[in-house]
Amino acid sequence: MTTPSIYDFVKQQENLFETEDITLGDNFSWNFRKHVQLIFHLVNGVFFTGANDWLRPFKAVMEPMLNLSKWTEDIEVNDVVFFIESQNGKVLSFLIKKFHDEVYTKEHDLDTLFDQITESDNTYGGVVLQKGVEMPEVIPLNSIAFCDQTDVLGSPIAFKHYFSPAKLRGMGKYGWGEEKNGASISLDELCVLAESSKDASGQSDKKNQVPGKTVEVYIVRGNLPDQYLLDNDDMEYYCNQIQVIAFYVDKDGKKNGVTLYRKEEDEGNLKFFTSKEVYQRGLGRGVGEALLPAQIWSNFLSIHKMNMLEASSKVLLQTDDPAFHTKNNIANMENLEVSVLEEGKSIGQIPNVGSANVALMDNALNEWLAQAQLSAAAFDPILGKEATSGTTFRGQERTVAQGKGLHDQKRGKRAKFIESQLYRDWIIPDIKKEILKGKKFLATLTTDELRLVSEQMSVALTNKRIKEMMMSGKAVTKEMQDEMTRTFRTAMIKKGDKHLTEILKDEFKDVEIKLGISVAGKQKDLASMSDKLLSVFQFIFANPAGFQQAMQIPALAKSFENILEFGGMSIGDFSSLLNAPQVPAPTETTQTPALLPTEVVPA
Repeated sequence: MTTPSIYDFVKQQENLFETEDITLGDNFSWNFRKHVQLIFHLVNGVFFTGANDWLRPFKAVMEPMLNLSKWTEDIEVNDVVFFIESQNGKVLSFLIKKFHDEVYTKEHDLDTLFDQITESDNTYGGVVLQKGVEMPEVIPLNSIAFCDQTDVLGSPIAFKHYFSPAKLRGMGKYGWGEEKNGASISLDELCVLAESSKDASGQSDKKNQVPGKTVEVYIVRGNLPDQYLLDNDDMEYYCNQIQVIAFYVDKDGKKNGVTLYRKEEDEGNLKFFTSKEVYQRGLGRGVGEALLPAQIWSNFLSIHKMNMLEASSKVLLQTDDPAFHTKNNIANMENLEVSVLEEGKSIGQIPNVGSANVALMDNALNEWLAQAQLSAAAFDPILGKEATSGTTFRGQERTVAQGKGLHDQKRGKRAKFIESQLYRDWIIPDIKKEILKGKKFLATLTTDELRLVSEQMSVALTNKRIKEMMMSGKAVTKEMQDEMTRTFRTAMIKKGDKHLTEILKDEFKDVEIKLGISVAGKQKDLASMSDKLLSVFQFIFANPAGFQQAMQIPALAKSFENILEFGGMSIGDFSSLLNAPQVPAPTETTQTPALLPTEVVPA
């Protein structure tokens, strides 16, 4: 008995993925690929079935609603805010924040990544991301050759791509085509076998001709039999692996498979997210699916309305004069031409389509448009339409706020996913790895950041100078130390707000990152917290002595604690204010100048 190969497995699963439905309920069947293809067609203004020759009206309902959802739920890079969670690792956290803002976001185009996450989730009901070599990447759902339709990442998943010879050779830098990585053919050899056609959306029976050469490549990831990795005929043991295979057609017309790369792979290199899950279905329910009935029935009504208008545009005549047609060719008559009827006879227009029927179609179309707006939470004020007469400004404002409620909820779910899954698991570790290599980058510092850097640097440089002086046998006084610190601090500040920053290799190798992340205010509303803190400090600074005296009264101290708790703050953060140390009175005793200070090393 022949052991099935990875090539047989891929083609078999791809065929099942295209043809087999899964059952979700007593009368609920669903297919991943058909679902994606249906929405893909309609969002782009193309009928899923029938002719697309522009002779049938297509009323675009989905596209503007989805555009509104994308705009309302947009997450920008400037919505990502870092804050220091503890003093441990404060300097490393500061440097990661600056590297993210000044370098990483620009080099890796995170704005586009966030837009793609929102668009895929809204349109199709989910998004698949891969860690990528350089940055996280959104994988188009159309490129999925097969997956578990009940749980996208629950079983092996394959992505189908087409590579030009030049692009395929470029993958050599990742180890493709090398025998040590399990390749059965080199990239150059495979490029010679490239074809000039592509399968149409995964349909092997339909081809798209292209002017250049192309290679059909599948990237398969997940738990697969050991035999696919080691050729040991062991189909019982499974391990997590990545397989990159390709297909070519030989001179006899037979399709053959080859391997370009195969390795064991750690789990966690793929992530899936949906803002609205559907039980036991791979994809959730996106806005695109909610708009399907409105789009389909709007097209149906538009087509029939156009047929009615076309019929009503025809002028049909009737007469009781049987000889009229033989004497007069009405189709070729000129304007104001006179026709003759027999005495007592008449001629008139035959009524064909009543205007009432067209009005019924218009009413039905408006009802479906209203349903689409309800499904997409796209009410008139959010769409920018003028409010009806008599609507107050307050009423319109409340309508907008209520309409944005659903959008804010989904935006918050995506923000949490971006923070906990992308930043924590992928982006922050990647940034740490980059800056610990000793990478230089130009950072623009705010006033507070410049003060922090100048304080740390002046202390570090002063300590270095003191060591040099002591090694040469020179004495150092406290006044000399203070003067050096002030000089170094002044020199740092004079450089301005732009500084070339470099971290020595492995300088923070074992330092733990203590960095808080808030995306779109979901994790922590920093702006609101800042306003609350400002109010507290204004109250305290207005009469600090009176505040200290008031806090000695248990009832007032308890009330102040309640104010902080109700505002989302902790009394622990203000404990030092409640028990401020007393400043000792100055004495006239003579103090001996201090020698070496305790060396301060950035934590």
